[in-house]
Amino acid sequence: MESERRPLIPRQERHFEISNQASDLSFACLSRSTHVPRDNTLDEDCQASKGTTVFQTALNITKLCMGTGTLALPFAAQKGGLVFNMVGLGVIVVWIYCSADCLLRCLDYLPRKTVDQSSKECNDILCSMKQAGDRELHGAIHARDVDRTEDASHTGSYLPPEGTTTYGAVAWHAYGRSGLIALELLMILLFVGLLIAYQVAMFSFIDGIIGNRGSRGYYKVFPSLAVALLSCAQDISFLSKFSVLGLLALALSFGVISWEGLKENGWNGFSDVMELNLWPESLSAASSWFGVVVFGYGVVPFIFTFRDSMAKPSWIGLSTKIGLTIAYVFYLFASNGIRILFLHTHSFDGDVLQALPDSPVSLVVRLLMIFVVTVTAPLVAVPCGEMIEGKLGIRSIDLIYKRVIIRGLLCVICTLLAAFVPGFVNIISFLGCFCVSMTGFVLPPIFCLRLTNSAHPGVFDVGLLLVGLITTAVTSAMTFHDLMTYSKL
Repeated sequence: MESERRPLIPRQERHFEISNQASDLSFACLSRSTHVPRDNTLDEDCQASKGTTVFQTALNITKLCMGTGTLALPFAAQKGGLVFNMVGLGVIVVWIYCSADCLLRCLDYLPRKTVDQSSKECNDILCSMKQAGDRELHGAIHARDVDRTEDASHTGSYLPPEGTTTYGAVAWHAYGRSGLIALELLMILLFVGLLIAYQVAMFSFIDGIIGNRGSRGYYKVFPSLAVALLSCAQDISFLSKFSVLGLLALALSFGVISWEGLKENGWNGFSDVMELNLWPESLSAASSWFGVVVFGYGVVPFIFTFRDSMAKPSWIGLSTKIGLTIAYVFYLFASNGIRILFLHTHSFDGDVLQALPDSPVSLVVRLLMIFVVTVTAPLVAVPCGEMIEGKLGIRSIDLIYKRVIIRGLLCVICTLLAAFVPGFVNIISFLGCFCVSMTGFVLPPIFCLRLTNSAHPGVFDVGLLLVGLITTAVTSAMTFHDLMTYSKL
């Protein structure tokens, strides 16, 4: 008897050829899955005319990291300490890279037809060639059915349900329908948390404008109503064009805040830097730091989206390296840099906009951020609503009022829950520690270990899983406790 169980799909039938190059614990650890070109030359040729380049994909990854969560980076630096924050930001980047490796390696163990169904990357000629190969693959799998009874028990049917994302297909082939449902529930929870965080952010921005001149609910119902109405629209693709405004608003915010810090304190903060904490003062503070940073770096759950958009998907590793490196440099400035500039004048217990002075420019920044969040939230509400509609058995051809009711209720519930959240930084700390960490650090090694189907799993993958499980459990418990404590104040 063999000492090792066979892979679900033999090497010659996998979507890609696995490279045998050695890899270390640095960025090169992705070479097997994302850096070395594989046997998908035809795939890349058919995409070359329409996909994104390596640098364009890197910029898209950077833009994902430059979301609203960056407003909490000075708070993270205050919680984590200067040295811990500087080193930790780099460690998280490497960890994300390794988790992406786990997730992308899962493609080596999926039937080729599954990957083709999820990404749809080829032209008509290439598609016909693949169909011929798929028939051979199906025959080979059918011939082995008797010998693969225990493997079939956890792979489910040959193909996942139509419309399943690539990440969902990985979950499906790893643990069947239960794996797909677990992943979808986590993503729904993440989307709901994001909607709540967006609402809390808008509340904070409006508070900075009106101060004590009005009641909380009266001024905040209008942006929330706009989010609900836009979420019920049939086509919201035009909203994605406003992403540039979001980057502009963030750049303007940090530019104004940096100028204010230099004007008030000059370079004194850098000379007195040793007065700041260098390490987290408690496990709770370290957990808050971890949640904010992971929330901002939430690339792993969307790595397949970036890969499928590329002209040459095999170079997703290089794009990830460039994108995360750019994000690291910006994160270091937006966290430690801002914290040092305001060493003597400001303590960051919330988002960075608290440091904005009362000026016309600050008013413009806050109004622009409100607008950006208002047009960004529907981009989260719509896929969340579609997932909920799918679970309820509501089809896209059903009456429109059902979609309006579900998505409207979703926005109303998130708005009501946002009223009880103590602050923007608290909710994204918990979301980062639980939802993003589960989908980015825990599930990838679980799926990878399951799909490789080996009796002797790799020490590296097992180590990633153990570290992810322990870190997620501890930090989620700490940030949830803080969230409940602050909500009672």
